[in-house]
Amino acid sequence: MVRIYRYVSAFLMVLAMGQAGVEAKHGGKSGILGTLTFGIEGSYISTAASYRHFNYISAYGYRIDRKFWNTMYHSNGEFLMHIGVDISDKFNLSVYTGRSGINRGTYVVPLTLRGSCYFGKDPSKGRWLAFLDAGPGLSGYGDDLSLSGMFKAGTGYRIPLGRYTRLDFLVSFRTVVTGKGIMGSSMSSSIYIPEENLRRSDALYLAMTFGIGITF
Repeated sequence: MVRIYRYVSAFLMVLAMGQAGVEAKHGGKSGILGTLTFGIEGSYISTAASYRHFNYISAYGYRIDRKFWNTMYHSNGEFLMHIGVDISDKFNLSVYTGRSGINRGTYVVPLTLRGSCYFGKDPSKGRWLAFLDAGPGLSGYGDDLSLSGMFKAGTGYRIPLGRYTRLDFLVSFRTVVTGKGIMGSSMSSSIYIPEENLRRSDALYLAMTFGIGITF
């Protein structure tokens, strides 16, 4: 996990340096696509339902296949950093990464692309927004690297705090699809299943997120 975080951070630094070079040539914040933006975002994640599908070989040698819904509630947190560009006064495209909880004791490093649309003609005033966010969540590294699929659809309200600073209040519906590599054998059921006997362990998590972000 630490190595993935370092790689992602280095990737974002390269993007920032490239954009900074463009800004220097133009003498301001304006880049090739638009205005550079960056910031942080923190969210509370409320997971109300999950779907599990796992398949394994029992101690008696026969295959067991189980599919079920679980409505047990649990909460997680998420901290994200982002960098992107305002393509226009009404649309921003950004890359997000950080640390995101998907289950009890299970976290991934998301690397998602978010498109945000802003309503209202005056960006210097408060206005509503809507966004779509999708990409992989990374867990482990090297041969143990595993990917999950992450998707958000949300809305919010943006309040200008200054010429370049914005405060966002956000709410979204989030889905996360994980596989065997992320969940592991010990989380497949209430009993322990040896790794060599586990054939499949997939999960779908449905959650609401409530966040606050600052964008510069």
